[in-house]
Amino acid sequence: MIPADTEFLLLYALYGVMTLFLAQGLIRSEKKKYFITNSVVFLCYLVFMIYIFSDAENFKYGNSLSVLFYGALFVLLHFAVLGLIKLVRTSMK
Repeated sequence: MIPADTEFLLLYALYGVMTLFLAQGLIRSEKKKYFITNSVVFLCYLVFMIYIFSDAENFKYGNSLSVLFYGALFVLLHFAVLGLIKLVRTSMK
């Protein structure tokens, strides 16, 4: 059961943007190891969230909001960490 509500479609778009960002970094960047490491981390929690989404029991009794929250939390934290790393690297130059 993969939910198709508006909120979940926004979450899927967030995962898509992260996938495109990492793919673009793997193709165009000179820091391949950095993007490979981030892709592995992203793949780990993507697989975990697919496992969570595939179980219909996780959406009963109002738990869909917590699934949505934790699904978005992983991606937003990853974006925040990537932004902080970029900020520190540019300020150290």
